[in-house]
Amino acid sequence: MKTNRAKKLKWIQLFSAVTILSLLFFILTRLDAQLDVQSLFESLRQIPAWSVALIFALQIVSQLLINIQWYQIAKSFGSPIGFFEMLNINAGAEIIHVFPAGHVGCDVYRAVQINCVGNITTEQSVSIVAIQKLFSLSSFFIISLISMSFFIRQVPWLQDTSLQLLLFGLLLFALLAIGCMFVIPHQMASYLRKKTEKKTSFSLVSKLRAFAITSLEHIIYLRKNTKLMARLIALALSIWLLFPLKLYLLAVQLMPEINILYISAATFLSYTVAMIPIFPSGLGGFEATMTGLLLLFGFAQSNALVISIVFRFATFWFVVGLSFVYMAVYKLVKKSTTNLPCESSSPHISPKSEPKSKV
Repeated sequence: MKTNRAKKLKWIQLFSAVTILSLLFFILTRLDAQLDVQSLFESLRQIPAWSVALIFALQIVSQLLINIQWYQIAKSFGSPIGFFEMLNINAGAEIIHVFPAGHVGCDVYRAVQINCVGNITTEQSVSIVAIQKLFSLSSFFIISLISMSFFIRQVPWLQDTSLQLLLFGLLLFALLAIGCMFVIPHQMASYLRKKTEKKTSFSLVSKLRAFAITSLEHIIYLRKNTKLMARLIALALSIWLLFPLKLYLLAVQLMPEINILYISAATFLSYTVAMIPIFPSGLGGFEATMTGLLLLFGFAQSNALVISIVFRFATFWFVVGLSFVYMAVYKLVKKSTTNLPCESSSPHISPKSEPKSKV
């Protein structure tokens, strides 16, 4: 069984690699050999300073909204973790995001640190990560479906019915799988409880079931707390909607007639490719996809490259730099006030009392 799964994973990785390499080849064939650094700087000069400053400011707002989302979810589990403590944890996760397997590594880091400083059980800390991903991914797929439905109708080579069915089918399947956890959590939790009554020789299976039940029970709690549920949904949608807005603020400076729906599709398609675990943090795949789509929309070669580079810097490398600064300041402030037995910069478990779960 393990051999078959490993083979399937290799085939998926191979298919993903071929897809990204094809996008890179598409870009290289579209780029003019005469494109030089001077043309890139000319395109960069066309973007006003206020627009770039506003994008960086919006990115700071995005990071604060993301932190509020994590803070609210942790608080709903009864964790006393503070807003600035959570911001420190998220800063560390953003730095880990740079390295290979960053998508997984940053969430593992969050779970360990929330368990360490949040005074909750391991299952609850993992459930916090899972629930945040549920809200984030469900919003991501909803907005992706809306923007891509308009985009696909306008692209000639995407008019094939079978290809459209495949694209929408994959998005709808992912959305349906995530939506089930919000719509029928009682039934799913009951089914898993029955499964836990049966003994299994794999301890990992038992742990995964327990984690899934904890997550589902908390979703049931969130459904009863309608105000908190609405707040978390609004946060998730706001966070994702800010990304195409930032890209549009760049693109409209170089092509005033560009449709914001096209920009939204380019944003979410690029992030979809970035989620494929080939390159760390989607580096390479994200830029290739976005540049290729912008070329498809009619942008000049230098303009497409500049937009991709500036947007990626503002939404990724700028965040990593801010994270380093914040963690350094946070550590200095903590040292000047009190020595914590468990600092979020270096994970180790400290003795703590078991909190009462709200679910």
